[in-house]
Amino acid sequence: MADDRNDSGTVGSGSQQEKSDARARSWENPTRKGEIALAFDPGERTPDAGLVYIGHAKTPWVGPGECPRNIRQARERAEAEAGLGFSLQIDEPYRPGLADYRPGQVVFVLMWMDGARRDLIVQAPKHRERPAGVFSLRSPVRPNPIGLSLVSILEVEQERGIIVVDALDCLDGTPIIDLKPWTQTADIPAAR
Repeated sequence: MADDRNDSGTVGSGSQQEKSDARARSWENPTRKGEIALAFDPGERTPDAGLVYIGHAKTPWVGPGECPRNIRQARERAEAEAGLGFSLQIDEPYRPGLADYRPGQVVFVLMWMDGARRDLIVQAPKHRERPAGVFSLRSPVRPNPIGLSLVSILEVEQERGIIVVDALDCLDGTPIIDLKPWTQTADIPAAR
């Protein structure tokens, strides 16, 4: 992905160049039987909120056919294929925010899946017998293509903005929009 930086060094300004780069990264994703597409592309609507990219992912996956479908598959491939490396590269202005991260910590990584379709509201996944509403799926194809992965930190280099993690299930260069620590006391729902 092209690095679209504004004067402050941040990424994700939403510029025309950035949108063009995302479209260029998009792959062919035809509508399947039973799927319903919106009559508009949510990405072309006036945004409700502004997002900035705080960095990007470094992964061995360069095309959609290579990328695992979920974090479990990414971990399985990392165990089976020696030498696969995964890291989060955080842009300079945001590096002080890494101050309390440490190896062994578990964090949620929120990613902007910039090559995904945004117009499907009902999808027909290959692993399901019938179509399903987009909000009941983990697919990156959604009105706001936000990906979520729970990863373990292996190394942190705050000054350089590098967090080495156990695995990632996104393409190389995928924009990172946020990091949040996993907390057992807050993130496990109560049994009902």
